[in-house]
Amino acid sequence: MAQEQRAQQQLQVYRAALESEIARFENIPRALQFHPVLLQALEQPDNNHASDKANRLLQQLADDTGVEALYLINAGGVTLAASNWHTPYSFVGQSYRFRPYFNDALNGNIGEFYAVGATTRTPGYFFGLHMSGQGGANGVLAAKITLKKLEQNWQLSGEKVLVVDKEQVIALASDTQLKFKTLVPLTTEARQRLELARQYTPMSLAPVTITRHGQQMQWQGRLYGTSELSLPRLQWRMQLWWPSRQLSLNATLLTTLTGFGLIVLLLLLLYWRQRRRYHRMQVKARCELEQQVMSRTAALAATNYQLEQQVQERTQAEARLRSMQHELIQINRLAALGQMAAGVVHEVNQPLTALRNQSVNTLLLSERGRYDEVKTSLQTMERLINRIARLTSQLKLFAATRRITKGQSDLHEALDNVMSWLSSRFTTQGIELCRQYSDTVQLPIELHALEQILANLLANSLDALDHHSQGTITVSAGPGWLQVRDNGPGIEPALQDKVTEPFFSTKQAGQGLGLGLSIVRDLAEASDGRLTIQHPPEGGILFHIDWSPHDQTPH
Repeated sequence: MAQEQRAQQQLQVYRAALESEIARFENIPRALQFHPVLLQALEQPDNNHASDKANRLLQQLADDTGVEALYLINAGGVTLAASNWHTPYSFVGQSYRFRPYFNDALNGNIGEFYAVGATTRTPGYFFGLHMSGQGGANGVLAAKITLKKLEQNWQLSGEKVLVVDKEQVIALASDTQLKFKTLVPLTTEARQRLELARQYTPMSLAPVTITRHGQQMQWQGRLYGTSELSLPRLQWRMQLWWPSRQLSLNATLLTTLTGFGLIVLLLLLLYWRQRRRYHRMQVKARCELEQQVMSRTAALAATNYQLEQQVQERTQAEARLRSMQHELIQINRLAALGQMAAGVVHEVNQPLTALRNQSVNTLLLSERGRYDEVKTSLQTMERLINRIARLTSQLKLFAATRRITKGQSDLHEALDNVMSWLSSRFTTQGIELCRQYSDTVQLPIELHALEQILANLLANSLDALDHHSQGTITVSAGPGWLQVRDNGPGIEPALQDKVTEPFFSTKQAGQGLGLGLSIVRDLAEASDGRLTIQHPPEGGILFHIDWSPHDQTPH
């Protein structure tokens, strides 16, 4: 019958794949039978160092070969070392004296056995090989392999493939509904033998519901024909159940192509086996990476939402802070205006007294007809009035709130105007002002802004030189740059980056709002200049403003 012949051919392919899979691992225990690390662990069971070396050796070999587990058992059946020593299902310390493969190997034979794992509950094929060490130490080196991948390949073929043991238990199957079932009900003796070896514990080993119809059988409402092939190992038999109805042309073609594909797969199996471990590692790493990416993406999304909320709140807070800063800067200007007004009153008093005296003299000269002297007196009065005008013009400067300060101004004129109301402080404190610039120096900044910069820098230097003997303030300038320097105590390096921040002050509480240098920086930047603070080697502090178009070495 053609169907029976095709089934026998398929069984030949399946049997070759099964025997190849088992034969690939059966020589591993032989290769390790005389390994010195394992022999030392067998001879010295109480030596923890020897056991640890054996554990790590077996773990490395299992990873390299793809074996499910490698483990060393002493003569009493207790596991001394295992490749899975670091897992929750470690074999170390477990007793396998009840397993037939252990007893066969201990008696000098090659132990082979298929069973459900007593520790892991994972089915596998077991090998056992006798080991003997010095001093009469005996044991068994065992290996366990899993045939799960082989069963998955059978499932992909879509055929009903079974491996039945000598007790009629279905040990392997392409259909999970048939696995660990029995073709006939177990006898009491057979069940006792299986329980003694714990071969299929805790499986129920229920019989498959099959109805016989001559040479055919019915299972789950379908008729099947069966083909069988014996396996020399463990007295197994391999069966193929195939539908007994006439197959259509397409089904026949599909079966032929599937069989051809399996043959090609078998020829490539030895080559691809070497790459399976690497491929599994890649898949595992990819899955872990995808999980990490998904976790990180979710965390980043939540963090991004929180950051958006924080940025919005920060933007609103900064807007409020800028508004308050502008208000406080104006308040500082008004406070400085009050201080300056007091200085202006002091300075204006002298020209007003002179103007009053000069006016009296002018009247007397006019009455006496001395008109040439009257003209000279009037010119003197004009100079006194211009001086008062320059002093009072400072009040306009500090009340202004301009933001753009570009322009052209004469440094000599600006410094004279500032000194007209700061000169009393210089005289009272005994501070000397040194000018180191030509009378024609022009700076690219509006006159009122330059006067405000000079007033703040000179006032800061005067505060720093308070109670300082032989204090000196030097004003230097050239095309596009200005320097104000004093020989006071200077500024600590740790505070240098903070002194230009609004409301930061090194003075005692109540002696300022900490806005002087902030105003200087803002006015300089509004005219495209840059303020830097330097500490000369000889001491003191130096404020440098540079209006050059490119970064240059400070003067």
